[in-house]
Amino acid sequence: MKLFCKLPFGRISIDDDGNIWPSCCPDWVQFPMGNVFEQEWEEIWYGEAAQKLRESMFDGSLRYCKRNWCPNVADAEAGLYNYHVIPLEQAPKTWQPAPPVHINLNYDQTCNLRCPSCRADFIHYKGDKLKKVEYIQAYVEEKILPGVESIALTGVGDPFYSPVFRKFLQDFDAKKYPQLKTIHFHTNGQLFDERMYNRMPGLHHLRLSTDISIDAASAEVYGKVRPPGDWDKLMKNLDFIKRLDNLVLLGISMVVQQDNYRDMMKFVELGESLTYRSRPTFIEFKRMRHDPHLTAAQYATMGLEGMSAVQHQEFLDILNQVEYKRMYNAVNHLQPEVRHNLHEFVTERPVVRPSRLIQLSSLVRRKVDSLLR
Repeated sequence: MKLFCKLPFGRISIDDDGNIWPSCCPDWVQFPMGNVFEQEWEEIWYGEAAQKLRESMFDGSLRYCKRNWCPNVADAEAGLYNYHVIPLEQAPKTWQPAPPVHINLNYDQTCNLRCPSCRADFIHYKGDKLKKVEYIQAYVEEKILPGVESIALTGVGDPFYSPVFRKFLQDFDAKKYPQLKTIHFHTNGQLFDERMYNRMPGLHHLRLSTDISIDAASAEVYGKVRPPGDWDKLMKNLDFIKRLDNLVLLGISMVVQQDNYRDMMKFVELGESLTYRSRPTFIEFKRMRHDPHLTAAQYATMGLEGMSAVQHQEFLDILNQVEYKRMYNAVNHLQPEVRHNLHEFVTERPVVRPSRLIQLSSLVRRKVDSLLR
């Protein structure tokens, strides 16, 4: 199936080596657009590598992407609407060169948790590593941020624990970034409480969105996969976060592994409990990766590939339930949106039709609208 991805045309991500990628996981793309330690910004954004990525979108091949890892591709291949990835026949024929509108600040792995799926121990950048982060931050603030409409931080650590990002947020000056309208937090939620929010007054007039990485739907499982996180504190913080007046999107995510796959449907229920005043919400399940900090033996006890036959079948049964919920919510335009990049494991492709109640509700709305015209 030929598809077109919009990401390389307007959204970027920067890692802690200074590499600039389309705004998706670097593991899904073969090469970066460029590097902030080696090139000027214009050379990166309009350079040869960026052009190669964009050409692979215009021909519909996405040949430099790992399609089976991308949840956006999964939606498009399932026939579901996805903002970022669309059928090639719906794509624009040309690109009018323009700066990016969004940037992911993914260059500080400093975090208050030491989740086994992510790292072997706590990471808190100091010395030369901290200087690298500070250099990238200065580069971004001077050369890229003044023109973007939205930013996200961070997909590799926690923005409220990173001293660089925390200072940026607490000292935020909107006059420096006149185009900026939205800030997205990817956080574990442990530090995102009322006290932290009140220390970021410069953000209170902006639209906020958040993806809270939890990996569990129970205190017992949370203790295994997110040490030393406090489940009760997280639940209290979630209740505060969902009631923020300037929050426009709330999502939760789970890295699926052997210790938590049985929590997947309960995780859907947790996501449903976070819907508030018709605000868009989402639930996302992500495949665990074999990252370098894990030996082959360690990964075998954690990753989906190392499951026993009994575990694997149990996982497939649960995943099929998740897939049905994903399709049902999508077809009926219900919150929360359910996402995953586990589509190659799905063994039952549900045929879902709009519920009768949803159809009647839509009919009533159309009749009311016609009477008010």
